[in-house]
Formats: sequence, structure tokens, C-alpha cells
Amino acid sequence: MTITVHGTPLQLEGKALRLGKEAPAARVTCLDGTQNVIGMIAPTAQLIIAIPSLKTDVCSLGAKTFHALIQPFKKLKTIMVTTDDVAFVNDFVAREGIDGVEIVIDTNRDFAKKFGLLIPEGKLKDRLARAVVVIDQEGMVTYTEIVAEITDEVDYPRCMEAVDKAANFTKKGHDHENWMGV
Repeated sequence: MTITVHGTPLQLEGKALRLGKEAPAARVTCLDGTQNVIGMIAPTAQLIIAIPSLKTDVCSLGAKTFHALIQPFKKLKTIMVTTDDVAFVNDFVAREGIDGVEIVIDTNRDFAKKFGLLIPEGKLKDRLARAVVVIDQEGMVTYTEIVAEITDEVDYPRCMEAVDKAANFTKKGHDHENWMGV
């Protein structure tokens, strides 16, 4: 996928996500220094928000906007992924009162590569493209948006519509009669 950074085209590295396919599992670093795995199947739907840097106005605004938008969703795990340093992120979280959202660091760029969001060159080298991914309880990617120009914001209404569907998703399973071929 190609995005632009202030109008300059850049090809992202990593494997592109496909709707209706399983979300990859990616290792990230929590703010306390422990490792965690995000993506894949989980007990609740997931909203993963890729943030190039909370040090910029657009990223900071996006984090605060999503923090407000996800409040009504009790059956949703929201994870913001950045490549900023832990000290800055901890300060940002405290200063902005961000809670109910897990913010993690893509220390080894495992997330960036597995989700196809790694910026490989330029002044944002080794940062994440701005993106959102919605994963349902069965671990399937139900929505994804990679913002075409990194300085633009995501399409909040479309993303939240996808979050609503995923958060209120009922596992398919099967009923006994259909399984028996009756």
C-alpha cells in the first residue's frame, strides 16, 4: 500500500490485511515494560489504532477523539499502538487523562510488519502509518483503514460503525439441527 507523507509517496512494508481473514498476532511492549500479544482471537472485539507519534497535533487529537468515542462500548478492547518512547507516552496518558484504552509501544516493529503499516524510509522511517483495524471476537478483520495522507485523520463515523457491529457481534457457531443436516 502506498501512502503520502506531506504529499511524498511512500510504499508501506509488511503484509497487507484482508477483510474477513484472521488478524495476525503481534508482540508489543506495554507501558510497564512487559510484553503482550495483540490481534488474533480475543474474548471481546478489538479496535486497534495505529498512531505514528503522539507528539504531533493530528495524532494527539486522534487519540483523544477515539478515547471519547469508545466510552459507550463495554464489550470492546481498544489498543493504541505507537512507536513513541515510554516516558513520553506515560506523560501523555497522565496529562490527557486517557483511561479505558491500552497504549502500547511497537518496540520491535512486529505489529507494523504484521499489519502492513511500517514506514520504511524518510523522516518517519520506522514509524507506523495512521490506521485503524477492527477485529471481531472470532479474530476476523472486519474493518481496516489506512489513511492515505499521514497528516489526515481517520474516517471516525465509518470506523465507529464497524466498531458497533463488531462489539455487538454474536458468535456464529451452529445450531444442532443445521449441524445434523436436518
